[in-house]
Amino acid sequence: MSKIAAMVDEGLFIALSAVRMAVKNEIIIGALREHADYDPETYADAARNELDVLIRQNDSYARRVRRLRKTLTRSRWTTDLTEDQHADISQLRLRRRVHERLSIALRAVAEDDRHVARIVERARRAASDEIRAAVSAKLVRLAIDDRDPDYEDRRAARTEVFVSIDLAVLRLKHAEKTGSETSDY
Repeated sequence: MSKIAAMVDEGLFIALSAVRMAVKNEIIIGALREHADYDPETYADAARNELDVLIRQNDSYARRVRRLRKTLTRSRWTTDLTEDQHADISQLRLRRRVHERLSIALRAVAEDDRHVARIVERARRAASDEIRAAVSAKLVRLAIDDRDPDYEDRRAARTEVFVSIDLAVLRLKHAEKTGSETSDY
């Protein structure tokens, strides 16, 4: 594998991780703040939008690096350039190629419905895991000890919290079984 291909693969891995995280955050916000039903197509659009942002950034970086390289090579006769300046020219060429190829790789992912669906599914699982962990932690903190002197006074409020948390857990379990979120509970 060439140096450029390895750099593009690493960049693609990082970029797809960032897209997955952004989609996961949108799923969590949609579920908790907006009480929105899970819709894979909505999140597929969000993933494609995130990919589009990264594509445009890499296209822009490639153009900027190309201009920097041209400026450096035109500023003097290339025979008058120092060893460091020659190295800079090579490095700028490498960076341009990486940005161009990364942009192409990201575009291929954005155009592949199955790849986008995998990103969304992984984001959904990560969001479910994160919500489940938060709900479990809250349940542990809210554990009721019937030996507590204020047990009877706080029982009604705590029971109401448990019911709402149990409903959220049931909703998550149902979503995992059916592959979608519902607000019927």
